[in-house]
Amino acid sequence: MQFLSARTLLYLRVCFLATITYYSVRDPSVIFNSGFVFLLGQAMELPTIQIEDLNDPIFGLVALAFGSLTIAEVVPLFSDNIEYFESIVPARLFIYFVVGFTSYGGYSETLSNNVIFVYAFFEVWFNFLIFTNLRDERYKRVKKLLEEAQKKGDVNLEGLNQSQIDVVMSELLQRSKE
Repeated sequence: MQFLSARTLLYLRVCFLATITYYSVRDPSVIFNSGFVFLLGQAMELPTIQIEDLNDPIFGLVALAFGSLTIAEVVPLFSDNIEYFESIVPARLFIYFVVGFTSYGGYSETLSNNVIFVYAFFEVWFNFLIFTNLRDERYKRVKKLLEEAQKKGDVNLEGLNQSQIDVVMSELLQRSKE
């Protein structure tokens, strides 16, 4: 049984991104001096970022980037576009895993620090939870469609191998979208 649905996790990710956007504009030191960021950075033996100028215009650019990510997540979420998330979440998971690995491995001077690593860590965690829940919810949708089709007599799965069942399931998903 799921504790949180994929939709709820996507809303939590939107809140996470909106929070980063807000603190990038209001007080970036909240992010950089956070106990968790410092603790995880020290545990992973990563360099700590020190902020000298809180009024640096780069924080406006960072807020704009995170605000754009937030809006790009909210629009398909409000339109209930599950196919979008089923296609983008695995790519995001891979990209943020590479960013986290690069940050931890110290392959880049600009990416190897505690803030980048903690952000990549949270993104990998969120996207992994979202990915597993999306897969589980898709399985339940297909199973429900398959049971309904069997009750109507549209589908008979007796004597079919796994690849044939997969073809039937993909056809049912296509029919349900129409």
